[in-house]
Amino acid sequence: MSRVVNKDQYFEFGLETLAQAGFKGLNIGVLVKGLGVTSGSFYHHFGSWQGYVDALLAYWENLQVRKLREMDFGSGTPSDDLDRLSELTLRLHHQAEAAIRAWGANDESVRAAQRRVDDDRRKTVGKVIARAVGDKDVAKSLTSLGMSMLVGYQQLSAAGHHDDLGALLDEFIRLINLHSIVGQRA
Repeated sequence: MSRVVNKDQYFEFGLETLAQAGFKGLNIGVLVKGLGVTSGSFYHHFGSWQGYVDALLAYWENLQVRKLREMDFGSGTPSDDLDRLSELTLRLHHQAEAAIRAWGANDESVRAAQRRVDDDRRKTVGKVIARAVGDKDVAKSLTSLGMSMLVGYQQLSAAGHHDDLGALLDEFIRLINLHSIVGQRA
């Protein structure tokens, strides 16, 4: 007997499957078996595989945008914002994101969604860092460094290297704070 699941359950299971098995391990059979539903349920919700992929990407993208908005950046001190940014980064589903990045190398619609998420993150990180250091050129460089650290961490973790992201973020924030102090002296 199959059970009734909603779209969000399909999406959460899909993201977890991406994290565990990569994008090649995500398919209709895996979804319906893992969720204990029929393929008819899948087609009722999404119509086709591409319908599911598009809906999954929209769900993931909206989730990332919502997380950025919920952090309420700019409402406290620059140091508060850096702490919030670090907290948000630590809570990302890094394994799923690494799989999405790998998938994006093979699928334009996935690549486009990943690019939009990265662009939103870059804007937010850039504003937080610019507020902390007071120099837009330095903030631009530090933003690129931070985004590179995130993507690199995700890719290295997917390849089996498990560095301590918290320690990396602490060093990154120290670097930002150093530029903040230097900027104040100039």
